[in-house]
Amino acid sequence: MLSPKAQEVINKYFSLPFQGIINVRCPYFNNARRNLHGQLRVLIGKGSPDEIVEEAIILSKQYHHNIFDNDGFCCVHGAHSNDEKADDIRKFLINNDLGVDCSGFISHILIEHYKETKNINIATRFHFWPIKRLWRYLIAKLRPIENMSVRVYAKDENTEKIADARSFFNWIWLQPADLITMIETGPNKKRNHMILIVQNEESIIKYVHARAWSSEGKFGHGVSVGQIKITNPGKNLFEQTWEENGKINSDNETFLEADGAKICEVRRIKF
Repeated sequence: MLSPKAQEVINKYFSLPFQGIINVRCPYFNNARRNLHGQLRVLIGKGSPDEIVEEAIILSKQYHHNIFDNDGFCCVHGAHSNDEKADDIRKFLINNDLGVDCSGFISHILIEHYKETKNINIATRFHFWPIKRLWRYLIAKLRPIENMSVRVYAKDENTEKIADARSFFNWIWLQPADLITMIETGPNKKRNHMILIVQNEESIIKYVHARAWSSEGKFGHGVSVGQIKITNPGKNLFEQTWEENGKINSDNETFLEADGAKICEVRRIKF
């Protein structure tokens, strides 16, 4: 299992810490669609749960959206139950481009995991750019989480390749905090994605990630949990059973994204 503090981060993304409201699942937001630079990390899909909540309350007050009162409590008119309020808050977050992308989500989890288990801050140890590209190197050192992209995670300087998803591997040896990275996937082969393994017990690999399935429309996306059942131990990862949100394999967009990637690997942090 991941460390207790890492699991706490996961729980807070699945139920953002708004006062008096539970089960506001963090939406997905990828800054690549907006191509904004120099923004606060919370505005570009890299914010922590607390930063997302704080920014939502600030936006509500600043632009008089009447979503939160002066004390930060939800005050949506006409919404009475927790579920109604949680749904309205999620829509407000999505309409205001507040959420987290896959690498931002996983980075916040892994930073806490390695601090607690190895007493190291992986954000300060990641290799981003060679020092000869001094400006980019300095920016990455000053703003590490903003630069911890999927491609950076897939660099051999940062992670070790454990297995190719298309080759045989004894999948029982996968560990919590291992990653499945997907390079050049999606309809145009221009997207990168990754998922984080949180548990591997009794031939079931459980994972979390932040994603946006095309089948879920404008408001259905966000952080998600899934599992890979090792039903064919002698086969590659795509010959196992991938389950997420009630969808299996060819109906599961995470499976399709992994299977369609130019490079799909299992990788492990080196530090």
